[in-house]
Amino acid sequence: MKMKIENYIAQLLYRYQCVTVPGFGAFITEIQSAQVNEYTQSFYPPKKKIAFNLFLKNNDGLLANHVSVSEKINYDDALHLIENQVAAWKENLHKLGSVTLKNIGEITLNENGTYVFSPSNTVNYLTTSFGLSTYIA
Repeated sequence: MKMKIENYIAQLLYRYQCVTVPGFGAFITEIQSAQVNEYTQSFYPPKKKIAFNLFLKNNDGLLANHVSVSEKINYDDALHLIENQVAAWKENLHKLGSVTLKNIGEITLNENGTYVFSPSNTVNYLTTSFGLSTYIA
């Protein structure tokens, strides 16, 4: 079965502050207030900033349960699909040096073997900012 775990992670980022990918790490959101750049006369709406924590790897059940319900499969099968995806990501990190998670960001491997996360700025996961975009005066 071919599926994109990052789609489910993205769906959960709208509703939760932390989405843990068992055995891989957690994507954590923090609300950032609206910003004004006086130099460029730009207004940026409030948004959820995404960070990655490599050390939060324990399964909290959130992602696996969401995959289970969405795919209409049992919880253990969902967990197995996540484990397979994590193995593929780790393999890509070590072979190619990076993994891109659509609408979430890119994880690269630095010279020390540590994961470095660069968030994507294409999606605003803060639902209260829905429909708001950057405005230039």
